[in-house]
Amino acid sequence: MSTENPEHLTIALVGAGNVATHLAPALGKNLVAVAGRTPEKARALGERCGVTTSGELSELRRLRPDVIIISVSDKGIADLAATIGNLGYEPLVLHTSGTVGMEALEPISRRTGVLYPLQTFSAQAELDISKVPFFTEASRESDLEITDTIARSISPVVNHADAERRRVLHIAGVFTSNFTNVLLESVETVLEPAGYSLDVVRPLLEVTVAKAFAMGPHDAQTGPARRGDFAVLDRQLAALPEHLKDSYTALSNLILHNHKISKPENE
Repeated sequence: MSTENPEHLTIALVGAGNVATHLAPALGKNLVAVAGRTPEKARALGERCGVTTSGELSELRRLRPDVIIISVSDKGIADLAATIGNLGYEPLVLHTSGTVGMEALEPISRRTGVLYPLQTFSAQAELDISKVPFFTEASRESDLEITDTIARSISPVVNHADAERRRVLHIAGVFTSNFTNVLLESVETVLEPAGYSLDVVRPLLEVTVAKAFAMGPHDAQTGPARRGDFAVLDRQLAALPEHLKDSYTALSNLILHNHKISKPENE
């Protein structure tokens, strides 16, 4: 196995969920097996990538791949590593999580690492994975080079990140993606009684994001909280459904805090 000849690497992917569905085709000819706890799903994903194996975890022992990538939910990594156990040789074993330490993979091999893509993945949603930033870590320097080689075969944007830095990245991802989604769901709730769809705010959202990256989010901020218009804030709060009031107040207070705007003394 050589980092100078990445085409010689043999890779097995364990998992067939959201991340694995996008990762499998990106591994190209290096992919020799897709396996998982649900062999039918793993086998179907492998077949879509031109790999014909049973999907059983036993394939790992039979094929002895150079690299095993475990791409399952964060909470499933440790249990799956224990289930696979020692394979009788020492492959490089990676996972794709932003919140789990690479030591969770040690039941399989002492050669462990991380191949973490900072992106939201849904199996049914199209995605250009070549634009996704990857963050890597490995227990050995030589294995970090191999992990970087795999990452760069998928995307040109590759950085190193230990467990603590990945935790920071994952929290940033939650704010960026998960909280944005729940806010947009709240927007749907607000718009529905007036008969509007989410599409009416799409141009606003697109300009908001563009301005945030062009000017910085602090300078791009506008709206009643940024202006300190407490009369508007009170009227909007009163008009909201009860389950959205706390969120509106908390986010408005965050804007006030970030821009050092104080509420009137009689508030």
